[in-house]
Amino acid sequence: MDKRKLKFTLIGLGVLASMGLLLVAAINQPGNLAYYLSVDEYLKSRPATDDNFRVNGKVKEGSIVREPSGMDVTFTMTDGTAEMPVVYHGTIPDTFVDGADVVVQGAIGSNGVFVADNMLAKCPSKYEAADGADPKGRTAYGQQPN
Repeated sequence: MDKRKLKFTLIGLGVLASMGLLLVAAINQPGNLAYYLSVDEYLKSRPATDDNFRVNGKVKEGSIVREPSGMDVTFTMTDGTAEMPVVYHGTIPDTFVDGADVVVQGAIGSNGVFVADNMLAKCPSKYEAADGADPKGRTAYGQQPN
């Protein structure tokens, strides 16, 4: 093998080894591999209090209690079958309202309340097309949606 082929082979092996090392490091970081379950699936699985999970559901109407600090909130999360109380400390998304789809990540406490470290919320009604609008959400130039 000439020097040129040897050089490219060694560089290729170095790149592959670096990519493998980065992949292993990313996978082994705590919290990077969290299971994603519905509320009912999560409660039926009887998880340990130290396991990290992502749980998907909706915010139960009228269950949001915001603390005066502005960084703490408690609410009930449901998937239509089961309900689970959740407590979260952190920046509360603007789209966090009654009936919003929410994904929380964390673990269940010894008292049965899910302690969320991370929360994502979306409000599907905010992004739906207005009545009479083009089904793809397009409007003619210069027209405002109703």
